[in-house]
Formats: sequence, structure tokens, C-alpha cells
Amino acid sequence: MDYKKVAEKILERVGGKNNVQGLVHCMTRLRFKLKDESIVDDELVKKTKGVMGIMKKGGQYQIIIGNEVGAVYKEICQLGDFQSDSTPKNEKQKENQGIVSSILDTISGIMSPVIPAIIGAAMIKVLLTVLPMIGILSESSETYKLLAAIGDGAFFFMPVLIAMSAAKKFNTNSYYAVSIALIILHPNFISLLNDAKEAGTTVAFLGFIPVTYASYSYSVIPIILSVWALSYIEVFVDKITPNITKNFLKPMLVVLITAQIVMVAIGPLGTIFGNVLSSIVYFIHDKLGFISVGLVAAVFPFIVMTGMHHTFTPIKLGMIATTGFEGFICIAEFCSNMAQGAAALAVSIKSKNKDIKQTSGSSAFSALVAGITEPALYGTTLRLKRPMIGACIGAGLGGLVGGFFNLKCYGIATPAIVTLPQYIEKGNPKSIIYALITLLVTIIGSFIATYLIGFEDPIEEDDEDEDLNIKISEPLNTGIKISSPLEGELVELSKVNDATFASGVMGKGAAIIPSKGQLVAPFDGTIEAFFNTHHAMGLKSEDGVEVLIHVGIDTVELGGKYFTPKKKQGDTIKANEVILEFDIEAIKNEGYDVITPIIITNSDNYMDIILENERKIIKNENIMTVI
Repeated sequence: MDYKKVAEKILERVGGKNNVQGLVHCMTRLRFKLKDESIVDDELVKKTKGVMGIMKKGGQYQIIIGNEVGAVYKEICQLGDFQSDSTPKNEKQKENQGIVSSILDTISGIMSPVIPAIIGAAMIKVLLTVLPMIGILSESSETYKLLAAIGDGAFFFMPVLIAMSAAKKFNTNSYYAVSIALIILHPNFISLLNDAKEAGTTVAFLGFIPVTYASYSYSVIPIILSVWALSYIEVFVDKITPNITKNFLKPMLVVLITAQIVMVAIGPLGTIFGNVLSSIVYFIHDKLGFISVGLVAAVFPFIVMTGMHHTFTPIKLGMIATTGFEGFICIAEFCSNMAQGAAALAVSIKSKNKDIKQTSGSSAFSALVAGITEPALYGTTLRLKRPMIGACIGAGLGGLVGGFFNLKCYGIATPAIVTLPQYIEKGNPKSIIYALITLLVTIIGSFIATYLIGFEDPIEEDDEDEDLNIKISEPLNTGIKISSPLEGELVELSKVNDATFASGVMGKGAAIIPSKGQLVAPFDGTIEAFFNTHHAMGLKSEDGVEVLIHVGIDTVELGGKYFTPKKKQGDTIKANEVILEFDIEAIKNEGYDVITPIIITNSDNYMDIILENERKIIKNENIMTVI
């Protein structure tokens, strides 16, 4: 894959660097925060070489790349002059995110950066299980004890790791956050709480404010809630402290106030919340037994698609930290990952399409060997639909077997073939046999089910034709007149104060500075798209010319205010028929430019687009001719 070429195409097709408000990436996806999603052609983005699919979730425009996402991300950052993790801190949130979506996004954003450190520590713990079993290392040796400290460090001080990540997520000072984590992990504080618990008494601050007992080592939820509270306390203290005292009074008050609130209320509440969440999950396991593992394994891909799987991370970490293992979610996830890989492998073997074979083969390898399933999920099983059924069948069968054998996971590494040692139980050599049986049942079941169910094999397309996005079979239209939808001043597209439009990446066209707030149809045709804020629309003429009309620059931020639609998406339109009315002066008073780009979005389908000269213009006058 030519990463630079892919990056150029993606950046161009999301509207150029000026339309990018923020960009980060996870293991398989580019996560864009765009200023205006209405100008992006989703189908064109999907057709980009190297792109497996797109998702719009939680205010992000997510482009699924697969294993090479890091390389593509790096090229885009260089092309757009973006900084790594370029999510602006003080940018106003323009999307109305639901509470569930917001919580999932928060947990995901906090836990993702911490996971590598946890995986490293967990695999050392796995090593400490395997080495004594095969007689290489004695549990009484100093080497074993040193390795045990190395493996347990990240778990014991997990609140510190999470504090750093949460501070970034909540846009607060990371050093304050770490200080709070260190306070609740301080040996004297822990000893004070433990002594009071053993004596049957309660620790009191100032002699009358009770400090409830809670165990913070290995915990996740309490510190997340604590840093969230810190983000508000810091702002509040900053407002009330005089400028002359900020350098010493503000830090003292922030730490003092936050620490007391955490000790007295937030910390214990976070512990209770985490325990309740864990109890609910394992109540299902206790009631349904091994059947629950099979059920969760079968539906796990859909849990991943919603992002809900991130909520399991604190539960898994808490269970492994307290009991040493986890025997429900980790097993279901293991079976789901292996099933996705096996289904993709079946598709790779059966498909006659060269691109599908290559994509499915590489995604099968990444899922089976490394446990990275998104390329298989979005690039193969979900894309071809029926392979998803085969993957769910295989995962369900494997989950039932793993649950029946009471398989346990002693690490937190991504479930895959290479991390199989984390399923070895100390003192029980048969556990690796159970893990292998579970693995084989899952892979064989998923492979056979997918192969037998089959799928609709996409017909191979000519790469050159796809790259140009030209429908060769369709004859070129000639001499199609496009009338002015507005009254005002006709200007060149290059004069639009927005590089996305001015550069012509969206297509050739012109712009009008409107003098009247009434927009009419420039031809007979249909309204193919009408953005819900009514500032932009996509029209298609009876001759097949596709036109984007975008009233004003950044007017999506108005949320539909000052725009009154007279038509809706899907309506048939006649030339000069009123589609939209808008209040020009009100929009200007809000600080927005009302210049309106009119762009032929399928310009590549035509030989040329001849533009009229700049001048004052009235509605229904010709502004361009498509040849």
C-alpha cells in the first residue's frame, strides 16, 4: 500500500485539511472530527484504496483502515501539518452527543492509552505462571520475586496510569490528577483505613467528617470519577483566586479540595459503582453458567460495533486484580476474535475476487495471530453479511466449550493465538489443553459455517476506472445549462474564504454572494440530500448533473437557525421553484460569511464546465454550462 497516496486521497475526500478539526487513531481506524460532514461524499471515501469502511459515531467520522492505520495516520499528519492526537482542547462541542455515547467515548478514550502498559504487566504475570510449571524458575527465588514486582507494578498503581489518561480526556492538569492518585495510594492513608476497619471504627477528617473505607489499589472507576471532579474544581478555584496569589494559592486549594471530596465521597462511590457493575455482569454468568459464555461470544461483534466492549475493560481489570483471573468476558472475547479470523480465512480461500482474497487473508492473519479483529469485522464479515453469521456460530460454539471447561484468563492481553499462555492455570497443566480445544472448536466451527453458508462474491472492478470514479458505460452529457439559484453577485469559486471549496477538491463551480435570501432550483430534478441544518443541499438534474449548494461558510454551526426550508429531501423540483429561504442579515450578524459555493460534485464525469463571467446576476440566469 502506498501510504502517502492513500493519505492524500483520504484528506482530499474528507474536505481537505481545513475541514479537519481534530484527528486521532486507534488500532484500526482514523478518527476525524470534521467541521462540516455534509460536504463529504461517503461513497467516494469508501471507494478509496486501502479504506475498508466508514462509521459515524460519537461526533467522529471514522475511517477503517486496518493494520496499516498508523502509517496512514502519520502521512495525513504530515500532509495536513497536524500534531499527533490533534484533538483541540478548547474547541466547542458542536454535536449533541447522547449520554450513553458520551460515557462510552469517555471510557474508551481513557482506557485505550493505558492498555499497552497493562498488557506488558499481564504477560509478565503469565510468564510467572508458565516458568515454574516447566521447572525453569523457582517461586522462592529472588528473580521470581523481582519479576512479580515488575508484573504487579502497573496493576497496583493503576490509578496513576488512569489519572494521566483521564486528565487528558477531561482537559485538566495531569500533575494534579496524578497527585490525587498518589494520595489515595499513599501507604499511610492505606494503613490508616485498614487499621480503622480492623478496629471497627471510622476515620474522621476534622473530627467529624467520615472517610469511608475503600481499596484503591488496582481500581479503575474511583480515579476516573475523581479526575472528572478535578476538572470542575480546577476551573472553580481558578475563578475565585486573585491573580496575585494564583501561583501558590490555586495549587494548594485544588489539591486540598479535590483530595477531601475524593476521600469522603467520590472514591467510595466509585468503588461501590464498580462493584455493582461487576455484580450485574457476573450475576448473568452465575445464573446461566457456561451457556452465558457462548451467548456473549456469539453477539460480541455487535457489542464491539456499538463500542460497549470498552465498558468491560474496568470490570476485567478489577476481576483479575482481585481474584487473579477472569472466566467470562475474556473467554467470550477470545472466541469472538478467533471466529472473526476463521470466517475471514474462509472468505479468502473461497472468493474469486483478488481484492477480497487479499483483504480477507491479511485481516484473518491479524485477527487470529494478533487479535485485531476490526479489519476482519468491517472489511470482510460485516461487509459481505453472511460470513458474519458463520463467525457468530463459531464463536457461540467455542464459547460453550470454553465455558463448559471453566476456562480462565490470567492476563489482559488481546485474545489471540500468540497470547494463548494467558489461559494456563497455575498447577493445572490441563488448562492449556482446554484452551486449545476451545480454540480449535471456534476456528473449525466458524470456518465450516462460513464456507457452507457462502456469500455474494463481489465482481472485480477495473482499478483505474474505480480510482477515477467514472462510469464508463454512461454517455457524457453535453451543453447542460445550470441556472442561478440566487440573486446577487456571481464570483469565481477561488474567492470563497474556505480552502475546501476554493481549491476545487469538491468539484468545479462558482459562488454567489446573495442579495436576497431566497434559493430556487437551478434545473428540473430531485433533492438528493438536504442537511438537517438546511444550510446545504445536494441536487441532481434530470440529465444526471449533481450539484452541491452550500449557503454560507461554517453555517452548519447555526444548527438550522435563520433557515426555512420549503422542500425536503427526496422531493422533485422544477427550475425556479423555491427550495429554501434564509435571513441574510441575521446570519451576517452572527459573524458568518453568506457567500454560497455552487459546485458540480461529479465534475469528473464531464469534459469541461464553462463558467460565466463575474457580474451581478438574478435568479434563473445561466451561470455555467456543463459539457
